[in-house]
Amino acid sequence: MSKMLVIAAIIMFLLWAIGFFIFNIGMLVHIFLLLAVALFIIRVVRDK
Repeated sequence: MSKMLVIAAIIMFLLWAIGFFIFNIGMLVHIFLLLAVALFIIRVVRDK
């Protein structure tokens, strides 16, 4: 389960980076970043 969260966080971070630097799609880009950070924090908390 934790590997799945990491993969989801990485994918969302990459989507954020692509959207931020290549496309200008507004607020949706920041939602991807927020979800990636949230998934990463959940993983860190669950592993302790």
